[in-house]
Amino acid sequence: MELEPFVFRHEGVLVGMRSQTEADGTENEVNRFSLRPLSRTEYAVFTLDLCHNQVDRHFSRFPDEELAAINGMTPGRPLMERHDLRGTLPRGTFFRSELYRDKDVLSVRPDVYVLRSNDNADFILNIEGGVYRETSIGFSFRTPECSICGRDLRTCDHVPGRMYGDVVCHYVMRDVLEVIEGSVVSSGSQGTGFVAQQRHLGLPQALDAARRGFHEPVELWSKRMWADE
Repeated sequence: MELEPFVFRHEGVLVGMRSQTEADGTENEVNRFSLRPLSRTEYAVFTLDLCHNQVDRHFSRFPDEELAAINGMTPGRPLMERHDLRGTLPRGTFFRSELYRDKDVLSVRPDVYVLRSNDNADFILNIEGGVYRETSIGFSFRTPECSICGRDLRTCDHVPGRMYGDVVCHYVMRDVLEVIEGSVVSSGSQGTGFVAQQRHLGLPQALDAARRGFHEPVELWSKRMWADE
């Protein structure tokens, strides 16, 4: 039985504002995504720390190899506001990304450009003024691997956040399929958890629903069975 991939969100933080200089190639890299050449005064550039390899408050963790995959998928993806994919259009575009290491912490740090348009003026001002400080990345991945038994979390009985012996259970996010978007959010990714069939669920409810679906019996039928009735 092949399980559906999870669509998930993972919070990060704004690192800072980056000046546009010829030395670091910003203008050329931005213009790879624009339909006409943009001058350095037409956009603002920000650096975002989207995700890392540490266990987070939702008891999830990226292994280093998945961060490398995310790093390669991020350029060209949109920057949104509050993960609002239906109500608003993108605010900016990620145009490059790098892996950043600080001791044991490895993170994905992309640069995003935001046009200095009238519509974006308040958005940029809130970032520059430190009001919008946190970020979140939307992505899909195939397998939540249990840190206790190594199995798919939907097929075992362990619960992230619970103690088993002297170890706290978490899940490792394996097989990232797609980076959907990145978002600037005002107060973190509240309510972050698994999404089953595009419905937002808390971790316990999402895990219970996924496990119920996995253990449901499979019914087999054929044309001959229908013909005999």
